[in-house]
Amino acid sequence: MKNLLKFFLETEKLKQMPRTGWVLRNIKNPETVAEHTFGLTIISGLLAKKRSLNVKRAILIALFHDLCEVFAGDITPFLYYPHLPKNREGRKKILMKWARLSQKAKQKLGKIKFKKEKEGCLKLIKFLKPDLGKKLLSLWINYEKGTSREGKFVNQLNRIETLIQSIEYFGIEDKVAGTNWWEWTEEIAEDPLLLDFLKVIQKRFYGKMVGEYKKDKELENILDFILKINKLKKMPRTTWVSMGIKNPETVAGHTFTTTLMTWVFGIERKDIDLEKSLKMALCHEFPSVYTGDLITPFILPKEEKEKRKVFERWPRLGKKEKEKIFFEDYQKEKKAIEKLTQKLEQNLKKEIFGLWDEYKMNLTPEARFVNQINVLAVLLEALLYQKKDKNLPIGWIWEWAFEKCECPIILKFLEELKEKFYQKSLIQRVFLKFWGKT
Repeated sequence: MKNLLKFFLETEKLKQMPRTGWVLRNIKNPETVAEHTFGLTIISGLLAKKRSLNVKRAILIALFHDLCEVFAGDITPFLYYPHLPKNREGRKKILMKWARLSQKAKQKLGKIKFKKEKEGCLKLIKFLKPDLGKKLLSLWINYEKGTSREGKFVNQLNRIETLIQSIEYFGIEDKVAGTNWWEWTEEIAEDPLLLDFLKVIQKRFYGKMVGEYKKDKELENILDFILKINKLKKMPRTTWVSMGIKNPETVAGHTFTTTLMTWVFGIERKDIDLEKSLKMALCHEFPSVYTGDLITPFILPKEEKEKRKVFERWPRLGKKEKEKIFFEDYQKEKKAIEKLTQKLEQNLKKEIFGLWDEYKMNLTPEARFVNQINVLAVLLEALLYQKKDKNLPIGWIWEWAFEKCECPIILKFLEELKEKFYQKSLIQRVFLKFWGKT
């Protein structure tokens, strides 16, 4: 459990690691590696299903593809621009154009990147059990080398997801660096479905096409869905904002942790459908696109200074009051998920709604498991914040965790969290009590 906690403490850093390409291009508050991973995992699951690929494998490849950056860093832009000036204006001038390198130069830089990232991946998986580490490494290599259809597919999608993000940041004008991502994407895009998807993107944002365009309403609706989901990358979690946390995780960042934890702990559970659990973890916060990040049963005062005090204790509510609050939240989120998925193909729409509804009702083994993982993800984040702010009131989260969690492996992990974050302070208190401060 100690090593498993170390694994999550390292991967949590990806929620605070801005993507280097956007930093170089002076984007304010750019997406993090974790938020990009969230976006890629969503789009991979959706389009892999339409392409009749192994959806579970595609989701996991996307989820793991940048974990190595915990130690390797987000180094891609440096490799494509090896001689970037240190001054801002000099960088801007070069980044306006796409780097044109020979095939030999690309291969050389690619080998350097692969070596450094593999070293990062090997360092990270040491915290996992050997069989778990091997699975993660295998899927990461699958992505890098394209050893399966899913690996090749997700690798191409990684560039498309980044292309969409660049358009959201820079718009479509030729004079801004965002247009460079088209060249980067077209270098490797070859899958027929993804080539059609690129045409849909071009049609959506530019309103005109070069060459033939066969209208694909289903792909157009998937793109619209993805653009709405991308809002979760910019939505800070309401609880942390209300508690005064600076630069808190976003809903997308939280979903990244929840999904990763679902795989790590879920692979030990033989009584659940892991693919279903992963999908449930990915879509459990989808309604937030329209409802915002709800934090009931807490009721926040209008005064900013008073908000933090609300979290000093867990609200004690009667059964009828709990049922009333649940029903009100359920209705809000139901309307939101229906609005969000209304244009999707019927089977996909039904699947997403079903996964969300199952999670909310908490009646199946998968739903109960993912609900517990959700609490665990919140608690870990809270402990990291409390490490910086000793007075942060998170007792209510512990109470919530022990009320909600029943899975043996999760309960063991909760004990490890207590030992890691509180054992030292307990020893200090005992020492001070008996020997004083000197």
